[in-house]
Amino acid sequence: MSWRRHTGIAVRAMVRGDLAAIGFMMFILLVVALTIDLTKWLDTVRARAEATDSPLWQVLFPYIGYRSADIVTRLLTMACVAGGFVVTLLRHQRLDDVVLAAAGASPSLRLTALLISGLLLGAVQMAGENWLRPAAVQAQVAANLGDYGNRYHNVDVGTQWVLTDTRALRATVTRGPEAQLSDLMLFDGIGQPALTHILHADTATSRGLLNVWTLEDVTIWDTAKAVPELEPKLDLALNVSAEKLRWYGIDGYYLPNDVAHVIAATDTSEATPTSADAGTALAVRKVAIFLPGIFALLGVSLASLGTQGRRLSPFRLLALATVGYLAVVSVKVFWALGIHGVLSPMLAATLPALFALTLAAFLQQYQAGYVPRPSRTTRSLP
Repeated sequence: MSWRRHTGIAVRAMVRGDLAAIGFMMFILLVVALTIDLTKWLDTVRARAEATDSPLWQVLFPYIGYRSADIVTRLLTMACVAGGFVVTLLRHQRLDDVVLAAAGASPSLRLTALLISGLLLGAVQMAGENWLRPAAVQAQVAANLGDYGNRYHNVDVGTQWVLTDTRALRATVTRGPEAQLSDLMLFDGIGQPALTHILHADTATSRGLLNVWTLEDVTIWDTAKAVPELEPKLDLALNVSAEKLRWYGIDGYYLPNDVAHVIAATDTSEATPTSADAGTALAVRKVAIFLPGIFALLGVSLASLGTQGRRLSPFRLLALATVGYLAVVSVKVFWALGIHGVLSPMLAATLPALFALTLAAFLQQYQAGYVPRPSRTTRSLP
């Protein structure tokens, strides 16, 4: 039966080969990335161990685990391209495809193996994007370790501006579970020839309602009045949500799913992280399961063009490997366009994957002879 052929010994062997090659490439990338990271941040790990009176290994091993979750999530697509590239060259040298073709096996067996490998690795990618990386980054920030601890552990992010068509708000922002605004100045009527109101408050804390804040020690200047008004406490709707303020300045990739959904649904005029950033992160998490399989297929398809008979063409393989690398880089470029609102989140997440899939499909058709190849003219000797 057809389904038994597509789950038989040959397909299982190909799946094992794919996973071994991709796993080996991922291991190399992980070791290199961890070495670079520890070279820079090992002193902070030691300092944390001394500050908590703990053995170094009790701090170092969890830190390595946090960084590994982030690195694997970031670089798995690169490992899939490289692993698919390498395993195809190894199969070519071992004549695996020739043996299978002589036994009457169709190319669909290879595609089935890639599909199985891609789905297994896609589950890893999806788990990393949706749950493992956000949790690992939060744990690293809470422990004040490494680059993320250095960037996000400090809750005081300084004076920030938030602008709308009619208002300008300036305040010192404190993010985190107890987020608040201090030394707040609100300028009303910025779209008019003259301001209508200027408000100052020492502190502002969220009431838990939609964008409603409690301001304390308030001074209000009305341009139509000569004397300012003083209020010890005032409830006022501001164009800043408490949820955004709690995660102010933290990239969308590191937000938990429930937080990202809240931020993506809010007005883009509010403080960062913007809804475009959070929306792009959510879109990437939806398509994450497909990325490893697509890029593994691309790596296999590119490597198949680097052979001439039984020989390998080194310079052609180098050029093809560069194409695979550029395809992976293009993913990050499109995601950045989505983060900055140039493209819609779903387009930014899907376009590079569709491009890589289209390229891989074209190369497969070309190798199978369905795409016309340029004819070579022969000249007879005089």
